[in-house]
Amino acid sequence: MSGERTKPESKLLATEKVVSAIGDGIYQLDPDGRFVAVNDAITETTGYDREELLGEHVSLLVDDPDVRRLEDEIADLLSSDPDGVRTTELLLQGANGEDVQCEIRFSVVLSDGEFLGTVGVTRDTSWKKRRDAALKAQRDELTQLRHINAVVRSIDRAVVRADTVEGIEQAVCDRIAAAEPYRFALIARFDPELETLTPEVWAGIDGEYAENLRETDFIDSDGEAVEATRTRSVQVVRDATTEVHDWEGPVSDTGRWSMAFVPLVHDRTVYGVLGVYSDRPFAFEGPERDVLDELGEMVGYALSAVKTRLALVGDRTIELTFQFSDDEYLFTVISEELDCVARFEDAILHPDGAMLLYVSIEGADPERVLDFCREFGVTHLRGISEREDECLLEIRYDEPMAFSVLTNHGGIIRSATAEDGVARVTVDMPETGNVREVVKAMTSVFEDSELISRQTIEQPTETRARFRDTLEDRLTDRQRTVLTTAYRAGYYDWPRGSTGEELAASFDIAPPTLHKHLRLAERKVLSGIFDEGDRD
Repeated sequence: MSGERTKPESKLLATEKVVSAIGDGIYQLDPDGRFVAVNDAITETTGYDREELLGEHVSLLVDDPDVRRLEDEIADLLSSDPDGVRTTELLLQGANGEDVQCEIRFSVVLSDGEFLGTVGVTRDTSWKKRRDAALKAQRDELTQLRHINAVVRSIDRAVVRADTVEGIEQAVCDRIAAAEPYRFALIARFDPELETLTPEVWAGIDGEYAENLRETDFIDSDGEAVEATRTRSVQVVRDATTEVHDWEGPVSDTGRWSMAFVPLVHDRTVYGVLGVYSDRPFAFEGPERDVLDELGEMVGYALSAVKTRLALVGDRTIELTFQFSDDEYLFTVISEELDCVARFEDAILHPDGAMLLYVSIEGADPERVLDFCREFGVTHLRGISEREDECLLEIRYDEPMAFSVLTNHGGIIRSATAEDGVARVTVDMPETGNVREVVKAMTSVFEDSELISRQTIEQPTETRARFRDTLEDRLTDRQRTVLTTAYRAGYYDWPRGSTGEELAASFDIAPPTLHKHLRLAERKVLSGIFDEGDRD
């Protein structure tokens, strides 16, 4: 009948439908802690069917310590706060054996003072734990990344101040060893001929331990350190133990550690490997490896620059003269085929990494020279100046050549001439330089290269090289490059071999910008000549 009240059973049924539709888990326990009601969310979270849960004790899902903790909470509610609600976190043990982190809010059910059991709501918080863990990992990674970036900046400043190879290497090791989470750092120098590494500089360990590393797989031919030199990329021991690698040293209580091996590289030349040790596993993950890779390139560049500067300004230099004939080398071939003399004038490294080579040719018709070069496969070629039987050429190399390879080992080409198919190249290097490295570098470019002369040269007190080095200290990299290119390209000749527009086009900049760089550079050079008080 329409006037009849809704039966209690119908109200209860409606309530059950609502409870069943709620996303959070809802349950009811009898006074003995057995399930008398659960909704769908409970079954989905635990993996048990409703029939499997009803009548079962809560210990089916909760371990004994948590059961006792819940019983104590219920007893406290009954005695001190019957209308209260308690919240706690615990693990529910699912049917598949996996634990689910949950937050539970529950209260007691009383009727006329009689305890009928408890009702509660469960919420799966495992996703929150995973999210929080992921956020913490991201924060930790960013913190570590900021930290290592700060270390790299301090190394950058120290390297700029260092004026020797040993000074650079020691500064790098000192700053890394003093930074968390690292414990020590060392640099092993690389012998390209034997493909071996020898620890030379370190910080955070003593000489005895460094000597011990010489006898371990740190320098093993199949180890990560040598692999770093072969691949020119950072190699990492992510999670190792003392027992596996037989190393003794500053390890953690668990004996687990990690280590990164960073190749010190510039322009494809490997100078050595920086080893960075942490007494924690997985200390070199993610972006940190990229930062270490950039650090290796920065240190490699600094080592190359110091070796080059020592070759320019040393009081005593070693002069090496090589001779070779190579039918794949343009200038030995052209000197024989056209019966001319090819003479090296200069080589300039441009900001884009390409090398511009300036070579003068004497004794041959300029048109024949240009045609021969094109037939030889030269892709970028420009005649700077031409006379009856001589010309000046500008040639662009995108791949490494002898000049850059020698520079990386502290050698400077002082002169190079090709005549009758034979080239003679004279190289200056610092007295403290490694002659074997330079000879090896030369033969790597020209297989039949032969060292025909070696002598030590005393430099005068004020050398051209030293004065040039003083001027270069005043010029910015761009000013130096633009000024040198303008000079070699005949911009200052009369008539001019290159116009300002042509020079600007080679740098892909506007002519006014080029002239600004030239004017500033010219003023600095002239002040070095006329202002005696500024001369070093």
